[in-house]
Formats: sequence, structure tokens, C-alpha cells
Amino acid sequence: MPEMMRVREIAQAVEEIAPRALAEDWDNAGLQIGDLDGEVGRVLVALTPLPEVFEEAGEIGADFLLFHHPLIFQGLKSVDTASYPGGLISRAIQNNLTIYAAHTNYDAAPAGVSLALAEALNLQNPSEVVAPRGALRKLVVFVPEENADQISSALTEAGAGVIGEYTHCTFRTPGTGTFFGGEGTDPYAGEKGRLERVPELRLETVVPAHAAARATAAIRAAHPYEEPAFDVYHVDGYPEDCGYGRVGTLPEPLTLEELCDHVSNSLGFPARLVANPEPGRRVERVAVLGGSGGSFIREVAASGANAYVTGDLDYHDALLAESLGLAAIDAGHAATELPSLEPLARRLAELVDVPVDGSRVRR
Repeated sequence: MPEMMRVREIAQAVEEIAPRALAEDWDNAGLQIGDLDGEVGRVLVALTPLPEVFEEAGEIGADFLLFHHPLIFQGLKSVDTASYPGGLISRAIQNNLTIYAAHTNYDAAPAGVSLALAEALNLQNPSEVVAPRGALRKLVVFVPEENADQISSALTEAGAGVIGEYTHCTFRTPGTGTFFGGEGTDPYAGEKGRLERVPELRLETVVPAHAAARATAAIRAAHPYEEPAFDVYHVDGYPEDCGYGRVGTLPEPLTLEELCDHVSNSLGFPARLVANPEPGRRVERVAVLGGSGGSFIREVAASGANAYVTGDLDYHDALLAESLGLAAIDAGHAATELPSLEPLARRLAELVDVPVDGSRVRR
């Protein structure tokens, strides 16, 4: 019999890549149709819920469809099975398909849509985020000194303690912990039935808010105490590499016309130069944002980028970009998101025990 997994296990793997906490409040990321306790034999990753994708799923036997764009975006007052999206909702239910969406959470993920776009355009060092998203927490745990490195390693595995290019980042302060163990306890240090004073370290680190639950679970699993003591505080700042858009550098300066051709050739779709404030200028520092990026023009201009590649730029977006001295290229909504599907499928395949396929549908 082929290997099977539960829907919730696949969902957990997806959310390791694209944490749900990074999704916008207005978005509808996550489970759209299906049963978390249902079984999955094959996953198909696609951009948009379309009839062609459902047909492809039937051909290859995929029963978990992971889309970037949600099938159900807003509340439904009725399901008209003769039109979109009702027809596909009905089809999914009739064929026992699980429908799942990783939308703005994948847009804002550390290795999400815009990083894939930057790599597709061969931008160098695309490490700067245009519009950061997410939140940070300070995590403090009290631990015997001999167990501090063990706890630190467990926290690192859970995604905590990362500052820039550094990992295992902690601060440790010695102190004294006290406890009185009741009759049902089995203390790691000291004895039950009396007040104990034991030397401990206050070990503190930072963790993305979306990984805080995973980090506290790691503490419970690795800590020698029956009841580990820890605190989680809100702090200012953003998690490393989380947010929309990336800024990188071209291997060599290009004119805007050359950059537009480069974008078209790299993505396989026609791109349009919609804002050209200085005709003839060569550009090197380029910002990219997969999907609909018109609302981020001011942030892109503030980043110091010379040119902006995104999708869905309208007339007024182009006027704003030009007024800010920013060249802008509209490469299309789907074209700027499609490069992110292969990395998503590849990374998901590394986390699950069922086949994961990328869709051949290019829209």
C-alpha cells in the first residue's frame, strides 16, 4: 500500500514553510475544504484554483491541492455550482479533495514568493525586505547551568536565537531558584518536602512570534525539570527575513529597456515598462515583489532601489513611481508568483512522506 499521511500533518509542514501567523487579517489562508483527520496520498502545488488544475490532480491521483491563491476568499452566502468558485468547491467535495491555501503567509515567509522572484531574475544578495511583517518575542527560561547548552540547541532547532547571520544567540545570567516540592513531585535537584534553593541560569533569547509555540514546546521537551519555568514577552522589531518584497543587485547595470527584456525572458511572460523617470538611465539596484505590488511603491522608493518589478501596476501606481524617481516594470501577477511554486513543492517534499508535484498550469 502506498504511504499515507493525515491532512493535519501536511498542513503543519506547510506552516513550517509559511507560518499562518504571517498572513494578513483580511486573508483566508489555511484549510479551505477538507478534514484535518483525513488521509493524503499525493500533493499537488499550484498557483490558482482552476479547472485545469483539478483535472491534473485527477490524472496524477493528487488528493491534497495546495494553492497560493485561496479558492474561498471571502464569506460565502451561497454556492452556485454553475460558476466560480462554487463549481470547484462542489467538485472538491464530491471528489474528496483537500483544498489548502498558503497566500499572504507565503508572500511574507522568509523564503517566500519575492525571494524566489529575485532568484529567478538573478539578483545578487536579495536580503533586504521592502515591507517587514510579523512580530518578535523575548523568551526567558530558567535552567540548571549544566543543561543550558542543551536548551539553547533545542531553541535553535525551533527557530529561536537568530540575529542576522548568527544563531544560538542567548544571554545568560546566574541566579538562585527556589521551590518546595509536594508529595507527588520528583525534583531534578534537591528533595521534595522542603524548601530548596538551587543555582540556575536565566537564559534569554529572541524568537519570531510565529515560532514561539514551537520554541516553548522545545523547552518542555528538553528541560530536565518536571515543570520548567519560562516567560514570553512582546518586544519591538520584526522576525529575520519576514515581509514583502526583496531588494537585490543586478550582476551588471542595465538600461530599463534591457531590464524589461531580462524580466520577460527570465519569467517567460511579456513585461511592460510603465514608469521611466530618467530615459537612458542604467539601473543596478532592483526591488521585486511577487503578485500585486502597487501598494508598496513608497516603501520601495524609500529602500533606495532604482527600479521595481512587480505585478498589477495601474495608471496611478505608475504616476506615483515616476514622481518618486522610481522606474517600474509590470511583469504580471501570475508571472511574478509562479517562480515560487517549485521551491515550495521541493521544500514540502523534504518534510512529508507522500509525493509532492508542482502543477504544469502556468496561471
